[in-house]
Amino acid sequence: MIAQTPWLERKFHLDFPVTMFPVIYSRLEGSIFRIQALLMNVDKEQSSYNPNGWSVKEHLGHLYDLEELWWMRLEDFKAGKKTLTAADMSNAKTKEADHNSKTLEQLLQFFTAERKKILDAVYNFDEETLSITSLHPRLQQPMRLIDSLYFVAEHDDHHIAHMAHLNPTEGRT
Repeated sequence: MIAQTPWLERKFHLDFPVTMFPVIYSRLEGSIFRIQALLMNVDKEQSSYNPNGWSVKEHLGHLYDLEELWWMRLEDFKAGKKTLTAADMSNAKTKEADHNSKTLEQLLQFFTAERKKILDAVYNFDEETLSITSLHPRLQQPMRLIDSLYFVAEHDDHHIAHMAHLNPTEGRT
């Protein structure tokens, strides 16, 4: 399989219409169900281990950890801040959380509860709200609120792909 582009090397083209919101919302919501489906077949013992990087549990825990950042950025947009809250690029929260000591069920439950809060908050946003713009601190590019939601969906997909690769199903390696 082709190696995945590292997250920090990703470039984002944020020129899609605001009317893409239902699709982006569906992706954000769908992350919950995709992770659930992936975890149904995961080897529970192997889910805490990866000699080359984060384990399945650490990827899932990281997604949960970042829900706080997504929420802060949502609040940044609503408050009209010029620059969004910066991410901790050292991922200290994930490194210190000891996600491998938790069960997959706990991690999924934590992620799901936090994601549902964001989904509930954005569900009825109108085009004007979704068009509010702020500067993304790492990318140094303006980003609309809808672009930020797309960014979160892309981040989810990035980590879900890693989890799937760490837990290949029969016939796929």
